[in-house]
Amino acid sequence: KQWYQAEYGNAIASYGLGQGHVSKGPINMKVKVGQASAQAVAGPGFGAFADATVADVSVSAGNLVGAHVGLNANTGVGVRNGNAEAHFLGFGGKIGADGVEINTPIGGVNACSVM
Repeated sequence: KQWYQAEYGNAIASYGLGQGHVSKGPINMKVKVGQASAQAVAGPGFGAFADATVADVSVSAGNLVGAHVGLNANTGVGVRNGNAEAHFLGFGGKIGADGVEINTPIGGVNACSVM
């Protein structure tokens, strides 16, 4: 699936081979395969991001905690979607509206804020 958008200070191009999502009560599971995107943000927020994922499986319990396992080389720095974030070749994290997240090229964990 390809997708392009440029408006309101935000330009995004993305491509993905496939993804799926399953929910049962507060438990959510998502699978992504072959995802790539590039994004430039100049308002609201700012920054440049390039995300590349070979495969990823994520599980979360409501808005409280989550984890993912996969292979990625996400790189970028800036503020987007209410979060300040920095990543280099998969290593990095973010903090903000979505809580706190710490990532590596093979997985990561997050603890979401409840407001």
